Amino acid sequence: MNYLKVLPILSIFAFPAMAMAQYPIIFNHVKYVSISQDACIRRAEIAAKDSGFDRNFEPLANGAFGVNGNYSVSIRCEAKRGVVFFAVAGPDNQTSSNLVKRVQKAF
Repeated sequence: MNYLKVLPILSIFAFPAMAMAQYPIIFNHVKYVSISQDACIRRAEIAAKDSGFDRNFEPLANGAFGVNGNYSVSIRCEAKRGVVFFAVAGPDNQTSSNLVKRVQKAF
């Protein structure tokens, strides 16, 4: 019966991809802006949709949120501070990185 105690620990080493798959990869970027908060929010909504994050899309009080397949984006406007934050979360490192760059360029 001791092997039942060790089996979960061994599975982590035997199947590292499965252990890692449960954690999303999150990439973020910052862009400096000199626009109003309202204009920033409108641009956040357009950038999210134009970048394909139109499923479960939600305009937020300070930005936008959307989903594209297994990836989600959050854009937060802090125009009074002159900055916009972009974050993309998903299962693949390179795809998350590429998507956050796409959203930032679309903004």
